[in-house]
Amino acid sequence: MTPEQIFALIAALTAEPDPDAFAMLKAGGANPDYPVTLAPCTRPVAPDEIDGQTVICGTVSVPIDHRQPDSNRITIAFNLYKAHSLTPEPDPVIYLHGGPGSGTVSHVAKTIGYFEHLRGRRDIIAIDERGVDSSAPEMDCYTTLGAQLAPVIDQRISGIAAPTLEADFIKGCLAELDAKGIDYSLINTEQNAMDVPAVLSALGYDSYNLYGVSYGTKLTMEILRQDPPGIRSAIIDGNAPPWLPLYSMFWQSHSAPIELSLAPCERDPVCAEAYPDITARTFALIDKIGETPVEGPNGPVDGGMLYEMIDGRVNMAGDYHALTPYIPLMITQLERGETTIFDQITAGALPPKPATADADTLRAAALARGLGEAEMAQVDAMLAAAEHIRIAEDTVNRAARLLESDLDRQARGTELAEIFDDRLAAAIRAMPDAAARLAVGRDYLDLRFAEPSVDGLLALIRTHLEGPAATDLTALARQLDTAELARVYELIRIDNEATVKDVEGSFQTYLYACQEDFSDGWNSVQKFRDLMAADGAWGPIMQGAIADYYDRAFISVCALFDKHPRENWTSVGSTDRPVLAMNGELDTQTAGIWGALAVQGYSDATLVMVPETGHGTIRFSQCARDITAAFIEDPQGALDTSCIEDLRLPVMLPDGTMHPLPY
Repeated sequence: MTPEQIFALIAALTAEPDPDAFAMLKAGGANPDYPVTLAPCTRPVAPDEIDGQTVICGTVSVPIDHRQPDSNRITIAFNLYKAHSLTPEPDPVIYLHGGPGSGTVSHVAKTIGYFEHLRGRRDIIAIDERGVDSSAPEMDCYTTLGAQLAPVIDQRISGIAAPTLEADFIKGCLAELDAKGIDYSLINTEQNAMDVPAVLSALGYDSYNLYGVSYGTKLTMEILRQDPPGIRSAIIDGNAPPWLPLYSMFWQSHSAPIELSLAPCERDPVCAEAYPDITARTFALIDKIGETPVEGPNGPVDGGMLYEMIDGRVNMAGDYHALTPYIPLMITQLERGETTIFDQITAGALPPKPATADADTLRAAALARGLGEAEMAQVDAMLAAAEHIRIAEDTVNRAARLLESDLDRQARGTELAEIFDDRLAAAIRAMPDAAARLAVGRDYLDLRFAEPSVDGLLALIRTHLEGPAATDLTALARQLDTAELARVYELIRIDNEATVKDVEGSFQTYLYACQEDFSDGWNSVQKFRDLMAADGAWGPIMQGAIADYYDRAFISVCALFDKHPRENWTSVGSTDRPVLAMNGELDTQTAGIWGALAVQGYSDATLVMVPETGHGTIRFSQCARDITAAFIEDPQGALDTSCIEDLRLPVMLPDGTMHPLPY
């Protein structure tokens, strides 16, 4: 940040709220059929955003059944990020997230980070879709969660991965929702699609652009099918069309990256001569060494290890490993019983690490150039200044977040509540006995339903804590006034919501997919096996392993849900709206080849396949971001996608030289 930017940030954080900012939303929104309620954005927001000025958050009330406008209401949580331009375009971009599950609204900075390239001239809107995270408070299965809390508490305390949902949890959660009288058959993509124009109408927009990723592409395709007024354009990124039996085709998410990334070698005469039939050989080798591993100096190399290396070139976190150039030579070596390239990749020697630019390296390079004493003094001064700037940036960011937090507390008059909550959390984490942590965790979770009271907190402390921690917390609890007490219980609710989100993300995915994608045998484990066998890319060992994994992780779970088939759900959709389909060659979640099948009925669609790119193309390259930005600016214009050619990596030939490959 420049000094001027820091001054502006302090002024914005400490100023009185502008009564005219978002005045229409503060008054309840633009459409009385869908009332808006504003709420503080999830912290931290600063230093990149200012709550109420550059971003505003809240909920929109919509019918649970849009076909019956007088039905019960649910709320759709949103973040609205203002465009940087003072004269923005009237059509925002609305982000429709994947899963469905694990929403975006609570991640204020992370979410807009993906779409900053579209924010120059347009507002950006993010929502949690119905039944998901902040848009699903009434669907939290607290009773079921409390009864099966042990792995959850350990996960929250230790930071390990969220536990796998067991059948008992799913059955219990469904029963709990039934007992609440919630018609969760309405948590489906058809109703979800009707929520989107309702939210945009409430926020005051007549025209808009859709940006769907993963499941969000399925949702976008349903919106295009329904064709509400106002759609200007749509981008579908990581395509999952409902007219494909995707849950019987996820084997293709792992075969397509191999086929797509090795196809350029097959097309190139030099590479094809060096590595004939390299795609088929790769699949065959994975199966072969799955049965008979290759013995190497660092131990055996089996099919699972090779598969995970190739499949892991990208991951869900957006990490990328540029291994493609070495795959043909590695396969050739392993066929001969050699593990050189495999071992180098495993050891981190390949791909080569980019040169670091730390101060010591730069100073050594300057000395190697023969700079004199005076010049080196300037180099040292510049390096010292750079380090001071880095430290200052970190200090400003931390201070801005602390200032934001302190101002929030001051506004509430609840500083003591924050102190109590922090010390209670520390006392629970310090408990050495897992059973004791579980017991206090369960009672802590139950406070979510209690009326705020000092007696409730004292009972929790008296039952589970002892020694100095208990004495300290008891004294603090007795000092809490009414506002502070309410804040403590609000913090308990927030923490419990975080706990629930860790567990219920998978349940939310099942809730959608199992109800609408498994009717009449549209998806099944037998269909999965039959389609994979008919394709023939994977050998029998991998066919069994992949099918068994998806059966355990997903398909068999869907037997626990009632099915709710819908007319035309599996019919190919059509639209004349401008659509851009972005696909990553290395996408292991939604196969890149599904993009062409997604747009087969669209009359004005552009299909882009991005090399060396995984799930959600804009996370991986400026090229993908530039293409999507250009499309949003002019959806019907000629789209320049030539930058994707520069993303094609060369191949290492048997002599160790690199050979360029065609796009």
